[in-house]
Amino acid sequence: MSIAARPQAIEILLDSRLSRLESLCRQAGVPFYDDAGVDSHLERVLLASDYAYESFVQDPQLLGPELVRLMNDPRHADARASPFSMPLPDDEFRAELRRFRRREAIRLIWRDVNDIDRIETTLTASSVLAEVCLEVALRHAERQLAERHGMVRNGAGEVQRLVVLALGKLGGGELNFSSDVDLVLAYEEAGGSSDGVRPLDAEIWYSRLSQHLISLLADRTSEGYVYRVDLRLRPFGNVGRVALSFSAMEQYYQREGRDWERYAWIKARPVAGDKAAGNRLLATLRPFVFRRYFDYTAFAGLREMKTLIDAEVARKDLAEHIKLGPGGIREIEFIVQLVQLIRGGREPSLRVRGL
Repeated sequence: MSIAARPQAIEILLDSRLSRLESLCRQAGVPFYDDAGVDSHLERVLLASDYAYESFVQDPQLLGPELVRLMNDPRHADARASPFSMPLPDDEFRAELRRFRRREAIRLIWRDVNDIDRIETTLTASSVLAEVCLEVALRHAERQLAERHGMVRNGAGEVQRLVVLALGKLGGGELNFSSDVDLVLAYEEAGGSSDGVRPLDAEIWYSRLSQHLISLLADRTSEGYVYRVDLRLRPFGNVGRVALSFSAMEQYYQREGRDWERYAWIKARPVAGDKAAGNRLLATLRPFVFRRYFDYTAFAGLREMKTLIDAEVARKDLAEHIKLGPGGIREIEFIVQLVQLIRGGREPSLRVRGL
C-alpha cells in the first residue's frame, strides 16, 4: 500500500468500525457517544486495537454511560473487584470474570493509546489486573472445593491456602496485553487431608484446586478466556505434578535444578493465595538462584540455552523480530539476567525482578 493511499484506507476502516458500532449500540439500546473529546479517544482506540473493537462488537454495553467514568479512573483493577466478594454459580462466575477482565483491559488500552498513562503505569496496571483475576478465581475454586471436601489445614490447625507464584512477565510486574501467565503452584506443608465430610488427601486436594483454577482462567467460553496459563516452568515440566509441596520443590531444585531454571526463577513472585508462605519459599530457594560466590559456571548452561534460542530464531527466519531477533528485547533481558545470576549472590541490589 502506498503512503498516499494509507490515510484513505484508514478513514475507510474507521468509518466502517464506527458505523457498525453505532448500529449495534442502537439495537442494544445503548446511547452512542457524540462528544468530540470521547469520539477522538474512541477513534484512536478503534484504529490501534483490534481487540478493543472486537470487544465492543461482542458487548456494546461497554460503550454505555459508564465508559467515560471507567476510562478516567486512575485506580488499578483491585478497586473495582467488589462484584466478586459474593459467591456466584460457576457458569456465572466464569462469564463475569471474563467480562471484568475485558472491561479492565479496554480501560488500559484506552489510557495507553490516548497517552493518559505512562508505559510503566500501564505494565504495572496490567500485572495488577492479572493478580486480581488470579486471586478471585482462586477464592472461587476454594469455595467450591470446600463445599464437598473442606479445606486443608497445617500442623497448627490453620487453613493452608495454595501459593500461586508468577514467573516471566507477570513475575516481573511487566505483563503486556497479550502475554500468557507463567505460573508455579505450591503448598507449604505436605501430608494430611482436608477437613470436610468427604476428606481428600492433601496432594489430591491441591491438584483438584489447581486444575479448577486453571480451568477458570484458561477455558474458552462464549465470553472468551481470561488468560492463557503456562505451567511448563514447574518442576519436571509438563510431566510433573500440577502443585507440589515446598519440601518437594526444595528437593527438586537441590538435586535436579538446571541453570535455565535459575534464570527463570529470578522473576519469581507470589501473586495470589498465601503470599507470605510464597515469600518463605523464595527465601529458601534463594541460594539456588543466587549463589554466594561469583558463579561463572552458569556460563556453560546459559551459553547452551542462548545457542538453542538463536538456532530457533534462525530456523523461523526471525532475525528482524523486535523481541526475539539479535539485539532484541529477549537478548537484552538475557544479558541483564546473566549478570544477575553471576553476581546476585554477593550483590543483593541485583536481585530485582523487573527490568
